[in-house]
Amino acid sequence: MAALVLTALSATSPSTAGEDHDRVVARVPATWTPIVEDGGGVWGTATVGNVTVVGGSFTRVRARGAANAVTRNNIFAFNSNGTISNTFVPTIGSRVWDIVPAGDGVSVFVAGQFGSVNRVSRTNRIARINVNTGAVMTTFRSPGFDGKVMDVELKNGRLYVGGYFSVVGGQPHTALVALDPNTGALTNHVDLTFTDVFRSSTTATIPSGFSGVGIERFAMTPDGSRLIAVGNFRNVNGQSRIQVAMVDTSGATAALTDWSTTRYSTTCSGNFPTYTTGVDTSPDGSYFAISTGGAFNGGANSGTLCDSIARWETARSGAGQQPTWVDYLGGDSGTAVHITGSAVYIGGHFRWTNNAYCGDCIGPGTVKRSGMAALDVRNGLPLTWNAGKLPLRWGVMRFNSTAEGLWIGHDGTTLGGQPAGRVGLMPLVDGKILPDDDTGSLPGDAFQLGRVVAPTGPSPIVYRVNAGGPEVPSTDGYANWAADQDASSAYRNSGSNAASWTQGFGRNASVPTATPTEVFADERWDPNGDPEMQWDFPVTTGVPLQVRLYFANGYDGTQFPGQRVFDVSVEGQTVLDNYDIAADVGHSTGTMKSFNISAAANDGNVDIDLGHVVENPLISAIEIVRPDIVPPPPVGDDDVYRTGLTETAAGTTTQVGNGNVDWSSAHGAFMADGRLYNGWADGTFTWRPFNGTTFGTPRDINLNGLTAFASELTQMRAMWFDRTTGRLYFTLNGQNTLYYRYFTPESLVVGGVRFTAPNTGSGINWSTVRGGFLANGKLHFSNSDGTLQTVQWQSGAVPGTVQTLSGPSVDGHDWSTGALFLRAP
Repeated sequence: MAALVLTALSATSPSTAGEDHDRVVARVPATWTPIVEDGGGVWGTATVGNVTVVGGSFTRVRARGAANAVTRNNIFAFNSNGTISNTFVPTIGSRVWDIVPAGDGVSVFVAGQFGSVNRVSRTNRIARINVNTGAVMTTFRSPGFDGKVMDVELKNGRLYVGGYFSVVGGQPHTALVALDPNTGALTNHVDLTFTDVFRSSTTATIPSGFSGVGIERFAMTPDGSRLIAVGNFRNVNGQSRIQVAMVDTSGATAALTDWSTTRYSTTCSGNFPTYTTGVDTSPDGSYFAISTGGAFNGGANSGTLCDSIARWETARSGAGQQPTWVDYLGGDSGTAVHITGSAVYIGGHFRWTNNAYCGDCIGPGTVKRSGMAALDVRNGLPLTWNAGKLPLRWGVMRFNSTAEGLWIGHDGTTLGGQPAGRVGLMPLVDGKILPDDDTGSLPGDAFQLGRVVAPTGPSPIVYRVNAGGPEVPSTDGYANWAADQDASSAYRNSGSNAASWTQGFGRNASVPTATPTEVFADERWDPNGDPEMQWDFPVTTGVPLQVRLYFANGYDGTQFPGQRVFDVSVEGQTVLDNYDIAADVGHSTGTMKSFNISAAANDGNVDIDLGHVVENPLISAIEIVRPDIVPPPPVGDDDVYRTGLTETAAGTTTQVGNGNVDWSSAHGAFMADGRLYNGWADGTFTWRPFNGTTFGTPRDINLNGLTAFASELTQMRAMWFDRTTGRLYFTLNGQNTLYYRYFTPESLVVGGVRFTAPNTGSGINWSTVRGGFLANGKLHFSNSDGTLQTVQWQSGAVPGTVQTLSGPSVDGHDWSTGALFLRAP
């Protein structure tokens, strides 16, 4: 085989931060890269011109299509058609941990735990090697290290070296130094003291083992101004920096910054001296990500970051830093992380992502990914990229992105289901450009799905009460279901309690169509029967009435027949004797029982009494209606209306075709990139194409067992998507709280953890918000009073003053009903 020849390039300081890719790389590896057949794996790659140098722990390498392997001990090189160099054959007797281009177009820096290269003196742990000849460039002389070198980066004329060492050049220097890249001489740029092991371990299972205090990995921002180190240490310069430290490298002397976090202070598995396994910065330097192992230790409920990937913002300062997002891996290790402009790539021996609550099992929201995944940079949710690395073993050792794509050093035999023994390239050219997630802007068209027009004429509704719960908006334009959350009420005696349930509720055929399912999510129950629960409603005498009583069993402890039995009387007459909800309709299913009172029997007060038999009686809702008043058919409960909006005013409202969809069951809506997303009363989540006039075929979104979100959808009032943060914000019926979950439209994955948005004192009562959308830097939201209001929006915070844009008293528009969204082309 011929030698690989390079044309010399001008000297530079190449960045090892991720290449700023405009897309996610291909799922299938290139078929021309050589196969590493044995050993512990590939730990580093570096591309110089058309030559790629590979280092790690191995002895045999085979070119694609070749019958036999060639011997290459821990390092080899090949060109852009996969030809293995027969001139680059350095002698390295131990593992190579990292390789980076030297910036001159002809050489690389090679680092590891070897004693020498080619038996040349002054090549202990680090050497500079010509990629054409494999010869050591003797102008660069290692100062000598007493331990292993794990990571190197060339920045701004300095070669930063990190690892597990305490003496460099005969002088005490622990974990991190900076060398002159031309001579190898130790500089005085870095003089930091890393001390106190995070954990001593005699059973260390991580590849680097237990080697005392040191740095496992470090990463630098592309401009070289910040260095983030992770590893086995607790203090730097006498200050607490548990497993993570940020260093200011912009000046003549590197200085420890005041950035710190306690989130890596919890001890995970004893087999991990440090469970921080990888770190990388974004191509613009604005954030970094850290990967960890350590086994499951409680996940999101515990606050620990074992077996996770977390994003952190570089510009923040001070103590007590918190991650922007965390993706938990369900009890399996992340071993490497790498950031490009389009994704956060992670590797390890994990089986799942978005698995925040379960160790070594599939928890709510879990998405299967084997050994590798590409995460949404905004929220950490997995993208559709599903290349996979098998077998899992330890995992991915290192990623390296170039203009060609993503190089992967690992310990497996396949990537993306194809042969790629221990090293592979996922090409950029065949990758996927991610969608913009355009959510629209003003001027534009706002839509109301299922907007109800208030009926004319007398109302048949006398009373509606959501027993034990908050106010529930009506779906028929008549009276809302009044709240009943206080201990006292003008309509009942005291001594009863209120309860709410989070699961989704069904309903049987007895429940009128206009009754919201939400009324079954709350109940009022009587704990002792002294006195029994009594309701009294003053009414007009001499008119016929129908009393409708709503029941649902939400408590798991009484979900079976015989566990809850009670009596119900209306006007002193027993109407339900030994009534058993579970025996009648089952658990978490709503039902309605109606009882008529004639005009002659109407004495001006409706009495309802519930009595104990077994356990405690309950009631979910009460409705009293006038059967002699026949309401007109509902107007517009599944209609769709379009209103033109600018930033300052609402235009004309017109009705558009509803696509034969029952929009009265829609619970929130938003658009992104021409797709309309909806929550539904039955707890499902869908999307469909919508071009402003035609609704396409709906597709169900797989919630991956996330039953908590399905339950939230049954109670949802408003939803909107923040494309900047990848967050789906929503309000729940009767709750003065704004919530959010992560959501990635590209993969249709919903985050497994629910968060509460900050209360910024804007004065918004979220329980009255009926819909919303983000446009032009503001949140636009509709209220139960019919107004459409706006407020400044900053990633969930609403620091500005609320202003009314439209409403009944402003321009005659009524925004109180219907799922609101802004069209996004």
